[in-house]
Amino acid sequence: CEKLRDYRCKDWIDALLPMCKWIRSYDVKTSFVKDLIAGLTVGVMIVPQSMSYAKLAGLPVEFGLYSALMPVYAYSMFGSSRQLAVGPVALISLLLSTGIDSIMSSSTLEKDSEAYNQLYTQLAVQISFLVGITNIAMGLLRLGFVTIFLSHAVISGFTTGAAVIIGMSQVKYIFGYDVERSDRLHEVLQNIFVNISEFNWKTFIMGVFAVVLLVVMKNVGKTYPRLKFMRALGPLTVTTVGILLTVALDLESRGIPIVGSIPKGLPSVTVDQWFPIQSIDKVFMVTISIVIVGFMESIAIAKTLASKHKYEIDSSTELIGLGMANFAGSIFQAYPVTGSFSRSAVNHESGAESGISAIVTATLVAFVLLFLTPVFEQLPLCVLAAIVISGVLGLLDYPEMMYLWKVHKFDFGVWCTACFGTMFLGVEIGLAIAVAVSLLIVIYESAYPHTSVLGRLPGTNVYRNVKQYPQAERYDGIVMVRIDAPLYFANMQNVRDKMRKYRFQAESELHANHSFD
Repeated sequence: CEKLRDYRCKDWIDALLPMCKWIRSYDVKTSFVKDLIAGLTVGVMIVPQSMSYAKLAGLPVEFGLYSALMPVYAYSMFGSSRQLAVGPVALISLLLSTGIDSIMSSSTLEKDSEAYNQLYTQLAVQISFLVGITNIAMGLLRLGFVTIFLSHAVISGFTTGAAVIIGMSQVKYIFGYDVERSDRLHEVLQNIFVNISEFNWKTFIMGVFAVVLLVVMKNVGKTYPRLKFMRALGPLTVTTVGILLTVALDLESRGIPIVGSIPKGLPSVTVDQWFPIQSIDKVFMVTISIVIVGFMESIAIAKTLASKHKYEIDSSTELIGLGMANFAGSIFQAYPVTGSFSRSAVNHESGAESGISAIVTATLVAFVLLFLTPVFEQLPLCVLAAIVISGVLGLLDYPEMMYLWKVHKFDFGVWCTACFGTMFLGVEIGLAIAVAVSLLIVIYESAYPHTSVLGRLPGTNVYRNVKQYPQAERYDGIVMVRIDAPLYFANMQNVRDKMRKYRFQAESELHANHSFD
């Protein structure tokens, strides 16, 4: 309360609108060109990516572009990170599609009918609205600390499992025939092979070529600093090549599906779609899963980039920034967004200094919506799938699994539980398992704290663990114990048992020494 009373008007403005904090010291001469280049670079990357992720979410491709417009403008003003690139991402798109599919499974509407698709898009907007409100509420309540309870092993395992599901969900566009959607790996594989006789070798060759080209350009950009621009140009390159081939060879008539009609112009206002909310219990569960994963993904990259640029990120302020981005998106026909690992890395590498780069990116998206949608209508669907697949390859964290196997078998088991639970039980259940395992680990570590018997290092007044320092001196009849946790009711019994064990060991050693004497 005293801190709030000391707040001046400027402090309140900085807290509510973080953009004001950095824009006062913004140097146009030295920073604007860097922000312009970074914004344009991310812009050419986000246009094809956002369209791809909209397809992954089960939405028309224009929803991806809408989600890369107003939410990005809003985050540039309310977000606390100056380099984080907000917009559609693969994990959130997958969570949204599986969540809405679960909600729509009880609907009597015929799938892919006009009424079905209208309800589907309305649910996407409603979930974006609820995600925004939830994030803002959590930020105001200073709940930004909640992600510290999710261990790195759990996050890595869940992300890897989800990446596999995302990649497999795009196989239907590469193989060229319809595959029933599922978020369970064994069901996806079964559905793929049911109609394998309809395999389209033309889309397969084009899709595989696009994936290979994207992976090569990404790796070249990472390996050679002078060619780092190739990483960002990958999606634009395959998109351009795909469109040119469609126009030159009339690929649609040759059996290669394309995007088709994209409405021209800016998104319409969708405030009237916020209510009423059907199946509020299921919608709320989808909202919570997107809030957890979205914030977890954003805060990780935001804090990393902030440390490199020598400024601090407040987790609760970041929650408000993400909340405002989603809230703004829900007003203008967008689905939930969060920070992107790949685009944020490109934004940083391109020299972004502030949120101006995000404003440039959103302006480029607006230009595409106003003038270039007829061009992107010619884009083959297999190229969009290739962009998604190449994007999620970076989420496959198998090196972490091998590392955990070598150094910590328990965390390895946690990683496998989160990963295989996500792959074979579904994304929502996998996320629930991941959160439950994280909480169990916290409870276990708290209830069974590490303890150690101490001894004095010879010639010093320093006491260390006798298991790590066998030369440490101990005294007959005295046991010095260090408990590496606060004492409370849940761990008292365990600590008492360990104390009793150390006492018996000391008494036995004392009797043995006296008997020997």
